[in-house]
Amino acid sequence: MNNLSADSVLDRLQQAAGVKSDSALSRALFINRATLGNWRKRNSVPYSICVIFSVENGISLNWLLAGQGSMLFNGAGQTTEMLGSDRARLIELFNVLNTDQQQEALQLIAEKKRLNDLEKAVQDLQQKIIPSTL
Repeated sequence: MNNLSADSVLDRLQQAAGVKSDSALSRALFINRATLGNWRKRNSVPYSICVIFSVENGISLNWLLAGQGSMLFNGAGQTTEMLGSDRARLIELFNVLNTDQQQEALQLIAEKKRLNDLEKAVQDLQQKIIPSTL
């Protein structure tokens, strides 16, 4: 299969979304299943869909469109090869989970991020209310 074909791009979208079927991918992309089928038939995936998915999910556009480099992009120009072994291991472990387990892990991570954001907001408010005497 050609790495640049719509089939290849859609297969990588499935992999990045952690789903195993076109139906699940269409749900993840919030599109009709028939639309995805048309993309496969026409051998064309809208560039805008790929860009939006890439940005929202930290996926390397180069990997998504051409199958080159690492899947994840951390926003600072680094891919998983440069992120360190702990992050690469986390990605490996995540990829062996089934879809339900991946969703549960993502929910836990999102909750942890929310708590971190709340803690930062409380600290910021404390700084405003009780300025540092340094």
